[in-house]
Amino acid sequence: MQQKDVIYIDVEDDITAIISKVKDSKEKIVALVPPKRTGVLQSAVNLRLLSRAAGNANKRLVLITANTALSGLAASAKIPVAKNLQSKPEIADLKSFDDDEEDVIDGEQLPVGDHAKMADDDVEIVPPSTINGIDIDGESKSTKPTKAKKGIKVPDFGTFRKKLVLGILAGVLFVSFLVWAIWFAPAAKVIIGARTSSVEVTMPISIGEALQNDTEKATLSSIIQTDKANNSVEFEPTGEKEVGEKAKGQIVFSNCQDTNSLTINSGTYISSGSNNYVVQSTVVVPGGSGNFITGCTSAGVSAPVDVIATDIGDTFNTSAGSTFTVAGFSSKMTATSSAGISGGTSRTVKVVTTEDVEKARDDLAQKDEGDVKDKLREQFSSGVKIIPESFQATTSDPKVTPGIGEEVQGKAKLTTEVTYTMAGVAQAALDDYLKSKIDEQLDNDSERRIYESGAETAKFADFKQSEDGKTATLQLSATGQVGPKIDDNEIKEQVAGKRFGEIEGDLKAIDGVSDVDVQFSPFWVQTVPTDASKITIEFKLLGNG
Repeated sequence: MQQKDVIYIDVEDDITAIISKVKDSKEKIVALVPPKRTGVLQSAVNLRLLSRAAGNANKRLVLITANTALSGLAASAKIPVAKNLQSKPEIADLKSFDDDEEDVIDGEQLPVGDHAKMADDDVEIVPPSTINGIDIDGESKSTKPTKAKKGIKVPDFGTFRKKLVLGILAGVLFVSFLVWAIWFAPAAKVIIGARTSSVEVTMPISIGEALQNDTEKATLSSIIQTDKANNSVEFEPTGEKEVGEKAKGQIVFSNCQDTNSLTINSGTYISSGSNNYVVQSTVVVPGGSGNFITGCTSAGVSAPVDVIATDIGDTFNTSAGSTFTVAGFSSKMTATSSAGISGGTSRTVKVVTTEDVEKARDDLAQKDEGDVKDKLREQFSSGVKIIPESFQATTSDPKVTPGIGEEVQGKAKLTTEVTYTMAGVAQAALDDYLKSKIDEQLDNDSERRIYESGAETAKFADFKQSEDGKTATLQLSATGQVGPKIDDNEIKEQVAGKRFGEIEGDLKAIDGVSDVDVQFSPFWVQTVPTDASKITIEFKLLGNG
């Protein structure tokens, strides 16, 4: 059984590449498997070229396809077709194909003149026996390109319609541009350099959310922004104290003071040297016998009673058989500890002090202060003059762990809620306030005009909050600029419809004006518009010039 070679055709392969693959095959039978969509084999000319090349190379071609149109084209080229690689190949019956299937035009059936009409100018007509100048039989041939004859071109009314619509649209846009450029676009900015002088305003003012903007009372309504945070800080305690246990033990009282019994009350002190101990319960000491002056024949002895040292420390520890004097009784009344008093200890430890807590609170209030200020500034709107000096941080009652006076292992921690506040005033209100104060200094001079109130660069100092926290006083400082009185509307009327040279001459004639510039827009505009709404007047302050 003869072997066959299966060649899978790529979508990108042209007829030359396919012929080359067929010739290079080592087998006599070559099965061509085209992709679903391939244009190169949907041409009767290409299939015949392929069939002829296979015959010259002594190859037998089989086309693997189920496409009826392609099968019909293969039949016209006498190439057998199989639906798959296992089915028997056979040449399709041309009569069995329906006209409703894909229409494929066989180029060889057309007259040469029709080929020339269908081709564009300068298109090469390649003889069937050659592809790109390469002989499919293996011999290279040089052929001269044949010029296709020009046919009569039929006008494409679709293209003509598109060009007409584009032309009309371009015309409308051009007319619209002209209308905009002549009537709407022109504008002018007149910049007047005016000689001005400075006026200083320095005075104390009061601000508060409940206050009104009042020039006579020197008050401005304030805007407050607030931010709260639960903060904590660790700190190193600086306090020290002795801690430990008090010495404890039992004693018995001996009464050689009186023949009658005596009562020792709870809380009575007994002493050994400089160390004092406290009796923990009331006890009755029986009376003694004998001559109490020369000697006690038999002392009355009490039951054992507990005593505790008045302070901590091992210095209060005593040995067995130690004796003590009893406060409020004569030396004839003594106390004795048969087993001694013991258990007293002491050591020095770190503790939290009140001063430590206050310092930690201050540190906490200033913690991340820069970030908090920036956050508060962002909360103000653009029309507010912020007063940085008003920034305050208030802490609530702190929680200290461990507490004041308690022993600390390592570091102590303070936790509290911090309330941050910052104040500002409305820029417009400050501007009106300063203009009013400057106007008072000018004595309402009708020949001078306030160009700048100094609100933009105003400074505040000596901020002091009232006890109730509702108002504050501070020092306001600003520098305003005053100069010749020039009316904007009069200037607009004066420059309307004029060119730069005329405008410069007219405005420089005004007392106090030393420089004039006009900026036209767009660039083709050379005359100031007559519409006042399209004219902008801007003053450039030149100081005392």
